[in-house]
Amino acid sequence: MTTLPLHVPDTVASGFLVSADDPPPSDVSTVLTGGGLADLARELLDRSAMTVRAHSPTAEWLARSGGSSGHLRRLRNARHHMLIRVQGPPDDAPRHAQAARQTARLLAAATGGLVVDVDSHQVVGISDAEPARFVLGEGWIGVFVTEERGLVRADTWGMHRFGLPEVAVRGAPYGHLLTAANLLRVLAFRLFSERREKAIPDTLFVDGSDLLRFWGARPLPAGRFTVALARGDTTCPDCHRALEVASAHGADDWWDDKPGRALPKLLSARPEP
Repeated sequence: MTTLPLHVPDTVASGFLVSADDPPPSDVSTVLTGGGLADLARELLDRSAMTVRAHSPTAEWLARSGGSSGHLRRLRNARHHMLIRVQGPPDDAPRHAQAARQTARLLAAATGGLVVDVDSHQVVGISDAEPARFVLGEGWIGVFVTEERGLVRADTWGMHRFGLPEVAVRGAPYGHLLTAANLLRVLAFRLFSERREKAIPDTLFVDGSDLLRFWGARPLPAGRFTVALARGDTTCPDCHRALEVASAHGADDWWDDKPGRALPKLLSARPEP
């Protein structure tokens, strides 16, 4: 068995765009109330590790943000756009990203705006309260599915904010679209859990119960199987690294017997309190 180096960078960044018709307050810190993540956000602002500035949405964000057509119209037509960006070492990335998303939520609540995660290209659910507990499956990565030569391709978008490669699967039969997406969620959880390692094996022993852990839910008994990984490409904009599932391309038998049996057939799960 060989290993695949992770090459985690010294610094990573995470960004959120708030689009609103009402102007933002002149002093962003006035909306950072409630303690906890809001206190951390003020600290990050004070030492310039987090910035809030006017920033028009890029064509890429407009074209490739997951969300309803109504959300995308609001993003395109809003009078004011503010980009919240936090930068720092990978070990701090989860908590700092939470503080940035809390800032974006509070700004959106104050201006009647909409929040877009510019790393995972997803619209953030409307709420002024960021969960204190970090759960990877609470919108921190997106899984985007496309057609490729009559088969399914799926890619994560957002792992790079933690200094990790994106994960991709190619050649899945259409009947296993959900399985392919959930396989990426399991692999993303495994990579995130081992993000302090310098390398991972190129053949991983996959535990299907990690799908529930991805969503922060109580694990249930599930199957296990091995999956081979190789370096690959990614559809994630501005991402340069990916690990690809090196399974039999388009082979129904592999999908039926391995991930198809082991992974729970779930679209999502509610995190534990």
